[in-house]
Amino acid sequence: MKAFHFTLEAVSLLRQRQEQKAMDQYGQCLLARRQAMDKLETVERELRLCLEELRGKLARGCTAAEAVQGHAYQRSLGQRRDECFFALETAERRVNAALQNMFHARQQREIVDKYFDKQKAAYAREQGRLEQKFLDDLAGRRGNSIFAWKPTDTPL
Repeated sequence: MKAFHFTLEAVSLLRQRQEQKAMDQYGQCLLARRQAMDKLETVERELRLCLEELRGKLARGCTAAEAVQGHAYQRSLGQRRDECFFALETAERRVNAALQNMFHARQQREIVDKYFDKQKAAYAREQGRLEQKFLDDLAGRRGNSIFAWKPTDTPL
């Protein structure tokens, strides 16, 4: 009996590699999104501290130059927060695209896997059929040899 050979083995390997690559990209996108979230949280924390410090200075009384400097720093932190927010939105879009890409790659691999299963089942059925045919032939030969025997009239 010949061994099973999957005709689309190369395609199967290619689809598995594509799926693995898509999963790696998804993981990298998730990491980038986490980093963007951490950076945004850090900037927002700095902005809150800046606002509290500026309010405290204004409440205690400060020079106009210190107030202007505090407001300028607050605006720069606000701009950094907006940039971080934009970076987070971009990272979120990349995560969604990578997830869709990963689902597509998985779907493509599963198509090949289903074909493999069908081909393997057909191979098993054919092997079973050949084995049964062999057993039937073997049983038929044995039966023919029994029926072919006739007692002889001559004594030994």
